Amino acid sequence: MVNRAKDTAVTERIGIIGVGEIARAMVEGLCEGNEAPPEIFLSPRGADTAAELADRYPTVRVCSGNQDVIDRAGLIVIAVRPDQRAEALPGLMVPADRVVVSVLAGVAIDEVRRTLGTEAPVVRAIPLPAVRSRTSVTVICPDHPAAAALFDTLGGALPLADEASFNVFSALTGTITSHYQYLATLTEWATGHGVPAEAADQYLRSLFQDVGRSLGDGSRPLPRLVADHETPNGSNERIRTTWFDEKNAGALREALDGLLAHLEGSRAADLGQS
Repeated sequence: MVNRAKDTAVTERIGIIGVGEIARAMVEGLCEGNEAPPEIFLSPRGADTAAELADRYPTVRVCSGNQDVIDRAGLIVIAVRPDQRAEALPGLMVPADRVVVSVLAGVAIDEVRRTLGTEAPVVRAIPLPAVRSRTSVTVICPDHPAAAALFDTLGGALPLADEASFNVFSALTGTITSHYQYLATLTEWATGHGVPAEAADQYLRSLFQDVGRSLGDGSRPLPRLVADHETPNGSNERIRTTWFDEKNAGALREALDGLLAHLEGSRAADLGQS
């Protein structure tokens, strides 16, 4: 039987080890405009950001160290950079009654549990910066009521049953900056044809913000959105079929397959060390 009162109590005391951009976004999403925000305990890693957040929100405090965060919190978010985990995590004592949420990219659950030496449940998550506005669904693996409750507060949780599926979503997340580079390339093209860069930038931002609103309509599958935004033999169809052809799409799939193999290889290496 699920103990919902216990899960609620856990998410009322949230600790974060590693206060970078994702941690900032989570704190802002949990506190901004929330009449009853949780208590949030921040590690001194990322001291300037931690101090600024504690100054802005009365329920946020900076702890003396990482162990102090664990001692005070019921749910602990591990948000250090993956290459910092060997420095930041070993030697910490994580009681079995805590819940650990790891946002360490490419680091398997077994590796997190082994590094911490804990029997506490460990859940992987991929929070995106949009959690600050509570508009982003966060993938979690495996499902856990306390982790799901945390990310439901931040825009929604999407639970996955296994890390193989989680790695697929991790690979999809790796496409974000490619989208920005696509827009930057369009700006450069327009500038090359005599359009002021500032005007091209402004127009493209406006154009693709409207695309974002269309994506908010979950009733229409993505292929339907393609069709709905094209006129037969029109400009959009021309670019899609001449530039984003099968060769281009195949190159994208190949790049994603390579990233997925890398993510799965990291997990295999972790398991080999067990």
